[in-house]
Amino acid sequence: MVLAAGFGLRMRPLTLLRAKPVLPVLNRPLLDWTMGRLARAGVREAIVNLHHLPETIVSALGDGRRLGLGIRYSREETILGTGGGPKAVRALLGEEPFLLVNGDVLFEMDLRSLVARHRASGAPATLALRRNPDPKAYSPVVSDRRGRILAIAGRPRPAEGVVSLFASVHVLEPALLDRLPEGVSDSVRDLYIPLLAAGVPLAGVRVGGAWYDLGQPSLYRDVQLRLLPGGRPLVDRTARVASSAMLRRSVVGAGARVGPGARVERSVLWDGATVEAGARVVGAIVTSEAVVRTGERADQVVVLPAAALASEREAPTAWEGHGEMAWVGIG
Repeated sequence: MVLAAGFGLRMRPLTLLRAKPVLPVLNRPLLDWTMGRLARAGVREAIVNLHHLPETIVSALGDGRRLGLGIRYSREETILGTGGGPKAVRALLGEEPFLLVNGDVLFEMDLRSLVARHRASGAPATLALRRNPDPKAYSPVVSDRRGRILAIAGRPRPAEGVVSLFASVHVLEPALLDRLPEGVSDSVRDLYIPLLAAGVPLAGVRVGGAWYDLGQPSLYRDVQLRLLPGGRPLVDRTARVASSAMLRRSVVGAGARVGPGARVERSVLWDGATVEAGARVVGAIVTSEAVVRTGERADQVVVLPAAALASEREAPTAWEGHGEMAWVGIG
């Protein structure tokens, strides 16, 4: 199951246009990368829960066939949480261990090995763990040297051992969900911590490979620039870039246009974005249908159609109007 039913608040204003799990990453929806990795690991069916802008997720993924697996959807009128979401589709999960994956992270890890380690551990749940470079930013998970988890975020009690962060990927026995109440619940607070308090062993497996938490627009931009092969621009074959335009370390999406003499540096242009002749775009994100006009400079901002912010309470102070476009600063 892939959890994709968040509000997308940390990624605004980008998530005014699309749900966070399908924001374009290197010109593909974020969940394309996740589903492809699941399919390569042998997963044949996935359930995706939905809440914010659900049609953008369904439109991006469809039935999953092009990604190599079948996809079913669970719509949540009220967000049920990381425990309540899986609980709501308990009947679809059968009795074999299943992968539970957050839909808003970009990761590379050996999922087959993770599942195999879970089966070998005998634990009812196995969490993928990574080195925790900043325990203030990520709640610490403490385990012993054999991988048995002792505490999560200092609960049920502080412990000493190997400190990691939870990589938002875990393997569960479906019967665990029967412990949760109907409605809203959290997999860590309402399931894992009570299990630890009761002495039930939970397993942790340190995993390698890339892992990125796309938690805010600046991180979303920077991760993509970091992943560009050799730092060279990535330009969709349907984009139109004038021969006199300059592109440096940027991503240019399908149908985007970059006019003569324009300069685009360290930026992400979504599908259908336009940078007119002579404009300069530096460290920016230009969304679909947004336009940076001739002579303008978009520096460290998100550029989007102003209509997207029409319902935002903070709109008068959070953005600068440029005609039909809104320019929102990147933190």
